[in-house]
This record gives sequence, C-alpha cells and structure tokens, in this order.
Amino acid sequence: MNYYDPRVRRQLALYVNALSSFCMKGQMAYSLANKMHMVFENKTRLRNALELWGSDDQHSIRPTLQWLFDTGLRKEFQDYRMLLSGLTERERSRYLQELPEKERRTNRMRVANYYLTRLPMEGIAAFDHSWCVYLCCAGYHLGYLTEDDQWRIAAMSLSDARKSYSTWNEYLISYAAGADFFDASPSLDYVKNYNGFLIKLLTGAESPLAGLNLR
Repeated sequence: MNYYDPRVRRQLALYVNALSSFCMKGQMAYSLANKMHMVFENKTRLRNALELWGSDDQHSIRPTLQWLFDTGLRKEFQDYRMLLSGLTERERSRYLQELPEKERRTNRMRVANYYLTRLPMEGIAAFDHSWCVYLCCAGYHLGYLTEDDQWRIAAMSLSDARKSYSTWNEYLISYAAGADFFDASPSLDYVKNYNGFLIKLLTGAESPLAGLNLR
C-alpha cells in the first residue's frame, strides 16, 4: 500500500476510523465511533487510552505498538487455546475447575475456553489490530509520533487485519473475545455490556464500517 498517495491516504483514513471505532467505550461508544475525527482531537481521551497500555509518552509508545503488531494478546490467547484444544471435554472441565480462583490467568483461560471453537484461526488478533491503529493515531495527535509513523503503522495493521479476517462480522467477534480476554472477564462482561454497540457497528447506516469491505 502506497500510503504517500493522497488518494490512498483518504481511503486508509476511512479504515483507520473503522478499526479505531471498536476501541470506543462507555454509554456514548457508538456516537464516538461515528465521530472519530472528534475523538482524535480530544487529547484527554487520547492520553487515557495510552495510559491504559502504560504508554503515556514518546518513549514508551513505540515498544507498545511494536508488541501489539508483532505479538499482542493474541499470542497468550493462542497458547491457552492450544493447551485446551489438546484436552478432551472432560479433561478441560477438570483442568479449569482446578485452577486457582480470582487469578488473571485463570479468568483468561476460561475466556479462551469459551471461545475455543467460536473464532477464526487468527483468534483475537482483531483486538491487537484495532488498538495498534488507535494508539498510533493517538500518539501522532499527541506529538509522540510523526505523521509518517501514523500512516505506516496503520497501513501495516490494516494489511494484517485483511489477511486475517474476511468479514467485519468475523472481525467483530474476534475483537469482542479479545476485549473480554484483556479484561480477564470469564463472565463475558464486555460482550454483555456492549452487545448493542457492536450490532450498531455492523448494521448502522452511519457506522464507520458502512461501505467498507475487509476483502
């Protein structure tokens, strides 16, 4: 992708908004998703997003973005999924019951078990892709990254997303699973709390996903 071409940048900007929109939270999530240009102007919101990942300055943001692009949460999820898939259903049940309660690893293992056969091969990579794009844009607007950094990272993340998922529906399920995995929420709180938001992203006429295809 030649992201130096103005026409390519205009198209890429639409996908930047689309991928970043998944990261919106709160009661106004869908409204924010439809106004990503305003989100990128809100420096407080952008700083909060970076602080969530411990990347609140120009020195810490690059390693975080590199990790999200290269490895991300998808590696831990895949490790758990491989472990669990090697067990019979009875063995998995016993294994999960014997894990220590109220530990982050235990909760994430249970999320991985729930989504064991519900996700594409790439697992929760969508969560990494969306946050990589959103954080690189936040970094640019806060002055931590150059404009070239922003477009380059966004273009590479979009390319990987398109290789991993063929539809927004696949992408959305992957992102939701990743959000519950990130929060270590075995009760699937993200999916419960944001089901309406996710449906609107897929079906809303004003959704940033409208008119865009992953393939």
